[in-house]
Amino acid sequence: MKDLEPEEQPHPFLVFTHWFHEYSSKSNSKFTGACVLSTVGEDGLPNARNISIKGLEYPYLIFGSPTSSLKAKEIDANKNVALTFWWEESMRQVRIQGVVSKANDETSNFLFQDRRKEAQVVSLISEQGAELLSWEMLEGRYRIMLEDMKDKEIQRPEHWSGFQIEPFRYEFMEFRKTRLHFRKVFSKKNDGWEMKMIQP
Repeated sequence: MKDLEPEEQPHPFLVFTHWFHEYSSKSNSKFTGACVLSTVGEDGLPNARNISIKGLEYPYLIFGSPTSSLKAKEIDANKNVALTFWWEESMRQVRIQGVVSKANDETSNFLFQDRRKEAQVVSLISEQGAELLSWEMLEGRYRIMLEDMKDKEIQRPEHWSGFQIEPFRYEFMEFRKTRLHFRKVFSKKNDGWEMKMIQP
């Protein structure tokens, strides 16, 4: 990211999109959208898990999830979340804070149909995060459903949705061998963005 005067700074969404696509072109990972989603738990404690960002549609970062999952319940109670991306090939980290809302049906349907058949079947038979009494029973249901639906199109179930994060803060960090890591923070202010550099 070229050093610019504050008034010349590009929009942080454009910076993120550029970094994301640059990493995707360098990485051998099958999960270039992988990141850590942090939420506020129902007990008031932080909670984090790996997810995969499936779409970038200004100003949103988009992912999918069962609406009955713990993360969806935590989001419903507190829509403020954080994302952390670590891109080793490009030696960059991005931290984002934002507000989550549900995506519309068109986006949710597209995300679900873009999933592998195996993942779609799991979404049909599993209540993510609920107590499991019998692995064998769940696995049996999975095999039967996968065979039954192998030549059929699976429609998005009502308990599955796309979610979109609208950032209000971005932090971009480029790691350097000198350990003088380069960091810039963009914070939403009224209808624009305020940029500042911060120390390593």
